[in-house]
Amino acid sequence: MIPFASFVSDRVPPSAAESEALEAICKQYGADVFASTYYSTCAGTPSVQLVYDMIAEVMAYDLIHRDWQEKDIAMLYGRAHICISHQTRDDLLRFYPEISPDRVTVAHCGIETDVFRPRPAAEVDMFRRVHDLSGSYLMVVGARMHEGGYKNGAHLVEALSGMAPRKDLTVLFVGGEQEIPKIRMGGRKVEARRVVLSDDDLARAYCGAEALVYPSLYEGFGMPVAEAMACGCPVITTNLGSLAEVAGDAALLVSGTDIDEMRTALCAVREPEVRARALVAGPERARAFRWDAMADHVADRIEQLAEETRAGQHRAFLSEWAELRHLQSEVDF
Repeated sequence: MIPFASFVSDRVPPSAAESEALEAICKQYGADVFASTYYSTCAGTPSVQLVYDMIAEVMAYDLIHRDWQEKDIAMLYGRAHICISHQTRDDLLRFYPEISPDRVTVAHCGIETDVFRPRPAAEVDMFRRVHDLSGSYLMVVGARMHEGGYKNGAHLVEALSGMAPRKDLTVLFVGGEQEIPKIRMGGRKVEARRVVLSDDDLARAYCGAEALVYPSLYEGFGMPVAEAMACGCPVITTNLGSLAEVAGDAALLVSGTDIDEMRTALCAVREPEVRARALVAGPERARAFRWDAMADHVADRIEQLAEETRAGQHRAFLSEWAELRHLQSEVDF
């Protein structure tokens, strides 16, 4: 571990001075490459840039905010880019045509398979007792709307409102916004509650759920989908962003805009054959997502960039960039 002062603040956005501080650390330790896991950059040491999504660009956020400007800088500074899905790669190249496609690779995220796996019935029953879940429940995991509403949680609420009432149904919101929506089916109130769960309890919840409903309009990967599938939980998600890429043929895919389509899927996950298939197809699909494979890919790209740098391949670009970043640091704020 290298000690480094945190620049995280609600009041102070990222700055060029942060890049110079990171560069000083890289020089002190003789680093050949900086692996940027968010939007941090150095001021001369070449960067392997991990790219998670292009949500801000796809959803047309106001990119004048300094955080998004630093993302722009990070994308352009990176000498190699690793995207967590093919969809993210496609979107990166669409918004940054100046980046050479042969410098952009894909490494899917992994799943903690020792945690997210089918659990014994006794564990699921214990989870139900602790959370007083005697009947069926649907799961919604993470943010439900987020900026611009792209998480699309309202789609589920609207779909349920036009369905026949079910007195035994609970909608379980895991994490996400503090305030949960009021849900009705056929005019009758549906119990809804918000919980915060450990990873182990999240896996148990997946194993007992009627389905995970994840109607997002865009994702760079979609971790809840992969984790739910690993547990054998039926999944309803969209064919948008990377979600179809992650789900493969192990989930029910919907458009995210057609209410009747969502209602059909909500009925389908109750069918025994659909549930039986999810228990087999989900874990099988989820085995494709391994952290060791991602780590190996990142290590290979770091070594490749280090070799290029030692050969002087990026010298002119890095020298000019360092000068420009220094000039920016002198006028920031």
